[in-house]
Amino acid sequence: MRKRDLGILLLAAFAIFFSLQHEGDFSFKEAWFHLSDEYPIKYEAERLPPPVVVDLNGDGKSEVLVATHDAKIQVLEPHNRRVDEGFSEARVLAEVSLLPDKVRIASGRRPVAMAAGVVDRSYKHGEIRKQVFVVVTSGWSVMCFDHNLKKLWENNLQEDFPHGAHHREIAISISNYTLKHGDAGLVIVGGRMEMQHHTSADLFEEFMMSENDGELHHRIANEKEVSGNGTVDLRHFAFYAFAGRTGTLRWSRKSENIQAQPSDASMLIPQHNYKLDVHALNSRHPGEFECREFRESILGVMPHHWDRREDTSLHLAHFRRHKRKSLKKTPGKTVATTLHKPVEHNPLGKDRSNKIAKAIGKAADYAGSAKSKKKSLYIPTITNHTQVWWLPNVVVAHEKEGIEAVHLASGRTICKLHLTEGGLHADINGDGVLDHVQVVGGNGAEQTVVSGSMEVLKPCWAVATSGVPVREQLFNASICHYNHFNLFPHGDFARSFGRTFDTSTLEVATPILVGRDDGHKHRRGSHGDVVFLTNRGEVTSYTPGLHGHDAIWRWQLSTGATWSNLPSPSGMTESAVVPTLKSFSLRSHHHDKEVIIAAGDQEAVVISPGGSILTSIELPAPPTHALLLEDFSGDGLTDIILVTSGGVYGFVQTRQPGALFFSALVGCLIVVMGVIFVSQHLNSINKGKPRASTDYR
Repeated sequence: MRKRDLGILLLAAFAIFFSLQHEGDFSFKEAWFHLSDEYPIKYEAERLPPPVVVDLNGDGKSEVLVATHDAKIQVLEPHNRRVDEGFSEARVLAEVSLLPDKVRIASGRRPVAMAAGVVDRSYKHGEIRKQVFVVVTSGWSVMCFDHNLKKLWENNLQEDFPHGAHHREIAISISNYTLKHGDAGLVIVGGRMEMQHHTSADLFEEFMMSENDGELHHRIANEKEVSGNGTVDLRHFAFYAFAGRTGTLRWSRKSENIQAQPSDASMLIPQHNYKLDVHALNSRHPGEFECREFRESILGVMPHHWDRREDTSLHLAHFRRHKRKSLKKTPGKTVATTLHKPVEHNPLGKDRSNKIAKAIGKAADYAGSAKSKKKSLYIPTITNHTQVWWLPNVVVAHEKEGIEAVHLASGRTICKLHLTEGGLHADINGDGVLDHVQVVGGNGAEQTVVSGSMEVLKPCWAVATSGVPVREQLFNASICHYNHFNLFPHGDFARSFGRTFDTSTLEVATPILVGRDDGHKHRRGSHGDVVFLTNRGEVTSYTPGLHGHDAIWRWQLSTGATWSNLPSPSGMTESAVVPTLKSFSLRSHHHDKEVIIAAGDQEAVVISPGGSILTSIELPAPPTHALLLEDFSGDGLTDIILVTSGGVYGFVQTRQPGALFFSALVGCLIVVMGVIFVSQHLNSINKGKPRASTDYR
């Protein structure tokens, strides 16, 4: 074979190999769908909660819980059959109505939040764990159902809130931890209400609420009026803790109890964002001092972002105070406190110098501790004195205003850290200090001010600051400029180079932090690449520079994840497209290697951390919620659920082992051809050299 032909085959093999690597070995296939009646969503308060993927009866098959506008919860069976023809309709296993048993009135019965979890203790390994699911309605009815859709209990909390308010934030936490002996599990509900500034579309609901509960709401509102200005204070985030099986109220926290709020209510109304931010720099918010004592624990629950109601979440965590450095000893002064005094290792009656006695003591200690090393069969009860490091002691709420930690056993507020609304809050450079990444679009009605300064944030530019309150600015980088040769992708020169874009219609998604392995050990949720997405489909990645300052541009892609939301009058959000920018693992129980998913109104793309497109998904309709990344097929691979205004669609992840095997064969072929090419080249060199004469004269 000629070297020329061998070289052509070698180049072709390289092309096939790299094309296979670019395609990837997985894809998302159309699996199932469930259509619902078209319901015009005019306001944010009328949006339904996203579906919940859960195995209710513990049979190993997941179900999907879907909420409807007619006050029902439907249980779907998401099949994972490979249907090449397209979607097939999912079967409705059962449904449960949220209407009252006696009076079938839909007033205040629209679901606003759903969650599922295990409340029973596990006594045996491998025991079937049946779950319950909890629903919160617009009228503050908290209902709990078992795995057979039988209602276990219901509590109504409407009397704690004024009439005419709607849920601005709502979240549910379900666990098998208990607060009192005899209980089974713990259900915590947290939320914040907001007064409606418009006439509700459900006139019948408003009429019934005013007729039935008018006098009660009027009395409650009068009791909650703030003295001096006559307005109702709805800024606090309320918490309620119930026993899992009985619904007995264990504690509630209806107001912030750290410090008194400022008496001037006008200081708290964000009519001018820049004024509110400047005043925030010169004043300390309630609870910020307490949160400084738990700085490591605060970083452990990051990252934090809040865009809409479903971003509010409750998580159980263990908070520990910050370990202070030991003080330097001053001559002539002694420390009398015994707080950090080391434990005495020479108790009375024991001679540590005697080796025989020391050995006998160690054997006795080992024998005495053998029983305590057995694995606990159940989750212990959490009390005010529980201080075991592996048990949670607080419930952490990711709210619109920031982070709040509440004592799990009593409901007392441990700390509340006010964070600037919008953007990403995380330790992006791994220096142990909380950072803030801001980016805005061009169609916003209000201008956003960069944290810690009077500078107005410009569209197409991302600004990262460090510290709470802000101590310094980390970087300022462009996220919009893109050219096919990646020339001048960022920096000041890019602003004047290439095409000039109209930023008035620019929209951006909240940036995300994607972990990156740099050879050092970092806290989970800190130190990585910051990824941005615009409504033009531009995905940009930056990584922190040397010593955590500045930003290094990594890559930028132009994808099909585009969308457009035209500004609507009077705050109406009808037919609003919700983009998606998330990082997830392709395997549901492994979080070591994450990929990026970006979705617009017609297409979603999966991108590797290095900036290559792995696969793309065509969306049948614009999404009204962010894409859900759950394993509904039960094969250990993460699947995708799309929520639209007309139904729910499921995409199952399928692996392509043939592509992987074929790429391995092509790789072996390249190695063999390379060896042949090198051997032929060496043989030709040896033939061209003259042989040395061996005749002796």
